[in-house]
Amino acid sequence: MTGRSVVDTNVLVAANGRDTHVDEHCQLACVDELARLAREELVCVDDRGLIMREYEKRTSRKGQAGPGTVFYKRLWEKMGDPNRVYLVPVEPRDPEGRDFSDPVLPSNNLKKDAKFLAVALKAQAVIVNAADSDWAEHHDLTDRLGVGVRQLCPQHAIRTGKSNGDHAPP
Repeated sequence: MTGRSVVDTNVLVAANGRDTHVDEHCQLACVDELARLAREELVCVDDRGLIMREYEKRTSRKGQAGPGTVFYKRLWEKMGDPNRVYLVPVEPRDPEGRDFSDPVLPSNNLKKDAKFLAVALKAQAVIVNAADSDWAEHHDLTDRLGVGVRQLCPQHAIRTGKSNGDHAPP
């Protein structure tokens, strides 16, 4: 294994190419990254199942499975293999995993991603993102916490005044 990664759900959605605004180049970058992660990285998820439940909700199990859905299913199958999946112990203060004592989040916009940040912080992992502008907007926080963010599609990860598909406009 070369490293540890926490994969934001939008990467799976973009790889599937359904219900997303990303272009074909971004979709292909996400497909390639998920394949690389499955081969080379230790994928980190929380021990409470918050991330896996979000993956399940956002990846379609109807029709032919896209690459994001395949990644989710393989991750689920490898859950018991500590060489493939790192189950990171987290302590959310709410059942949705939007509030953690560590890290304390300064923005409600980032609360939906708190589980990813908490796992990355505890696992010393990089967050992989495709199209969520919050990671770029809160780079000062991730930098201060020492959490790296790998932007697969920076052209889609910057808020332009229109909804990016994951968030309402400011």
